[in-house]
Amino acid sequence: MFPWPLRHLPGPHQEMFRHQKAVKGFIRQEIMRHKLGAPEAPKDFISCYLAQITKAMDDPVSTFNEENLIQVVIDLFLGGTDTTATTLRWALILMVQHRDVQERVQQELDEVLGAASAVCYEDRERLPYTCAVLHEVQRLSSVVTVGAVRQCVTSTRVCGYPMPKGTIILPNLASVLYDPECWETPRQFNPGHFLDKDGNFVVNEAFLPFSAGHRMCPGDQLARMELFLMFATLLRNFRLQLPEGSPRLKLEYIFGGTLQPQPQDICAVPRLGSPSPGPRAECL
Repeated sequence: MFPWPLRHLPGPHQEMFRHQKAVKGFIRQEIMRHKLGAPEAPKDFISCYLAQITKAMDDPVSTFNEENLIQVVIDLFLGGTDTTATTLRWALILMVQHRDVQERVQQELDEVLGAASAVCYEDRERLPYTCAVLHEVQRLSSVVTVGAVRQCVTSTRVCGYPMPKGTIILPNLASVLYDPECWETPRQFNPGHFLDKDGNFVVNEAFLPFSAGHRMCPGDQLARMELFLMFATLLRNFRLQLPEGSPRLKLEYIFGGTLQPQPQDICAVPRLGSPSPGPRAECL
């Protein structure tokens, strides 16, 4: 990923290599822990991958090995950490901007979950409006506007245009997420994009924040679970608002690897009757 001379040149980038070494060390420890544990049916990604390494030991062209396992785990960490955290930050900002939507989500959470001690991922089936709001956050924030670079392995045609073998492809995800032919109000926050006339949650085929096809984000299911559980738990327990005397919300993004919101304070005020105790407000 980085030209090899960078590893031998002094500078602040060396800290990145130290962090990379630490992450690899942690993953190696987890792999060793799995290998030393009692034999049992694979129950997580590392144990499944180790089982596949064992199956492919006699295959001379197999790419299943521990070094690739380490890199795949790193990809899952890096691919999900920044995008999930950024999407959640946009969700908090949009809930402060649209107080009516925030209150409606909280009303649905209260009515459906009642006195339950925690939000479960299975609860999403009974929370159509909450799911619609979270999907609309992902659509409108579009933290990754352009998908990963791809290359045609064979000549083909797309929408009538020839794509010779070796053509470099940059999928423009934002063009789909903001397409006026697919969304009623493409540039406005509108949870109704994911609700039918009866208020049931519906999936729009143009919703592609994780890209599509065989090379779509491998951590999309993990990201969906993380976003739902964190978003629902936060809104169930806290009322989100700007600190007193704070200027207006900063809605302009910072362009980088992902479209980041600008740093700003948001107060999380505990809601009366929420399952989580505590009388103090927290700034996020």
